[in-house]
Amino acid sequence: MEQTSSFDNINDLIRELNLDRNHWINIESFRFNSRKIYDNTNVNIAHTPEAFLKRQIKCKNNHIFSLNWLEKRHPISCFYSSERGLFRQATVKVKCPECTSEVSVELPKTPLKSSIEIFGDEAMREVNGKNIFVYSFVSFSGSSLRRNQFECDFLSIKKELAPSINPNEWVFHMKELSSPEKRNGILHLKHLQPEQVKNGILKMINLINKYNDLGDLNIYSAISIVLKNNGDLFIKNNVYSSALMNIIQETTSNNLAPMFYFERTGNDGWAKNLFDGGRLTLLWAFITNGLPVKTPEFVHPSYSLFIEIADIVSFLVARFLFCIGKRAEGKESQTEFDLALLGKIRYVITDGNGDWINSFSKGYPSQLHFKGTEWEMYL
Repeated sequence: MEQTSSFDNINDLIRELNLDRNHWINIESFRFNSRKIYDNTNVNIAHTPEAFLKRQIKCKNNHIFSLNWLEKRHPISCFYSSERGLFRQATVKVKCPECTSEVSVELPKTPLKSSIEIFGDEAMREVNGKNIFVYSFVSFSGSSLRRNQFECDFLSIKKELAPSINPNEWVFHMKELSSPEKRNGILHLKHLQPEQVKNGILKMINLINKYNDLGDLNIYSAISIVLKNNGDLFIKNNVYSSALMNIIQETTSNNLAPMFYFERTGNDGWAKNLFDGGRLTLLWAFITNGLPVKTPEFVHPSYSLFIEIADIVSFLVARFLFCIGKRAEGKESQTEFDLALLGKIRYVITDGNGDWINSFSKGYPSQLHFKGTEWEMYL
């Protein structure tokens, strides 16, 4: 069990302790010692969870005020020593907006047990004049023995679908598998008939459900449906950040430091910038429960089979929502696979105002999402 400690002055800590500058926790904290990096990083997160908005504090002159959770400030950092464990600030100073007196706010100090890898992938659709955006995240928190068994079962299903190739040498990508035209252009998949594809996908869904029910596989799916002309910036500043904050808050509250890996798209700078901007807020220290969080790495989908799992979830959720949109257009459309078969998913839905709807449910929370909207009658 590693030791944890608190401190009041970061600069004193840097000078007096012999910290390993190559440890990822210290790399994250030292990065913003650069004035240039700090100045060039913008805070674009647009939403503060309601529980934080309700919090108020009192200054020495008895003025009661709410904290400015998203104001840009130097990051509240934590550092790691191999000899003594985790070091963190104990408090932070905030100013009363009425009299400018300083108030000391105690910071959370959740113990760190270990890190956890979290893998993400996205899916987007256009229908009925709207953009559907889905970003799903997957992690495995079970034992190494169960993780090995899960990975073996996953690779076995891939081997059944494509016996001519090592299952580690191709990516289970739902768009490719679901499209006859795309399959015909891929040597190891062109032999597959529609029924074989459907059976293979069902086996994957059943595998996901099995380990989901065991509590080993953890799945989040962040969703937003917005008018096309409101899409890109809204999605970047709201949906992505809402998913990250929910995942970070849950994993750190369980004493785990999240390490994110997302599929590389070639346009990933905005995602990293949004993540970095979040660090430069008071909200970050509370969302993370005082634990370190690694800046996302953007990797090829072959990096981990859990990116393939995230692709499956994102595709199925987006397909389900797309079918509702097609029915709203007056066209008969039904999804091929029931989302309930995946087991319980932590759905984080961002509405057009940037507010969140959270639901941990088996099957999509359609009534919760669409009640009172134009799509409600097409469920």
